[in-house]
Amino acid sequence: LVALALSQYAERASKDLSFVAARAGKSLQGVVDATTAYLNGDEQMALEAQRNTLKAPKPDMPGTGKA
Repeated sequence: LVALALSQYAERASKDLSFVAARAGKSLQGVVDATTAYLNGDEQMALEAQRNTLKAPKPDMPGTGKA
């Protein structure tokens, strides 16, 4: 009787543990994906800043083009 109860408990617990492990794995992958996206966004902002720095300046001269 005890062996049967332990067997049933182990069967149920293994399903729960499998679910917890799968959920933890998906959560960790979500963190990795979010961090990668954040870092890629930072790289994009840095590249855009570099591109803007290399552009020719457009001076705003007062009185230019006015009659």
